[in-house]
Parts: sequence; C-alpha cells; structure tokens
Amino acid sequence: MQSRENKIWSAGENGVRGSIGLYLQHGAEGKKLEDTVLSLLDRNLGQNHHIYQDNYYNSVRLAQTLLDRNVSVCGTMRANRGIPRDLEGEGKHLKKGQSAFWRKGDVMAQVWKDKRFVQMISMIHEATIVNTG
Repeated sequence: MQSRENKIWSAGENGVRGSIGLYLQHGAEGKKLEDTVLSLLDRNLGQNHHIYQDNYYNSVRLAQTLLDRNVSVCGTMRANRGIPRDLEGEGKHLKKGQSAFWRKGDVMAQVWKDKRFVQMISMIHEATIVNTG
C-alpha cells in the first residue's frame, strides 16, 4: 500500500496555529473516499468547524454527511460528484460571467461559467458573485 503524508499549517484571525496530517492511500483496502474523510476528521466532528477542500474530496453527499456531524464544507467540486441534474442542465446555458445555484437546506451547490465551467459547494457562503475588477 502506497501512502503519502502532507502537513497543512493554518493561522486563524486569533493567531492559533495547528497542523493536520493527511494520509492519501491509493487503493487502501477498498475504503470509500467519504469514509477516509470522516476518519481524518473524526476528532473534529461535532465541533462546528469549517473545512475547505479541493474538488477531489467534495461531493453533495459528503457535504450533507458532514453537516449532519456539525461540520461545514466549502470548495470546488467535480461535475461527477453529485451536481443536481437541474443545476447541471441550467449550467449548460450560461454565458461567461453568469452563474446558477441550487440549495437544499444549508447545502448550496453553484456553477458558473468562466473560460470553463466551475462547480462549487458551500455551507458557509451565499450564492452571490462579486465583481472585483
């Protein structure tokens, strides 16, 4: 079994620092990605944390599972990780700079068109696009 450890250092507004050891196991005994994320976050579940993940980890199902355990998620998401069909269909008609969103309770999925389509999921943000340029 091949594994790799990455350390991530973060600093919050209050100056608190911490590290998280992540183990990415390729083909680890058939473990589902969702189970791996839950085992990594085990001691942080139920503590109202916000986590930011890249598109490899995020899915609508995992977001709902984490929300049920009092953890909020934000990050980009791959199209094949549970983008609702009506949002996916609506996204096909977007022009550059336009966006569409879907919300079920606290889970919000959003798609917007830039050079390519970008999908995201968040339980932390509203479905707005702010022009900064």
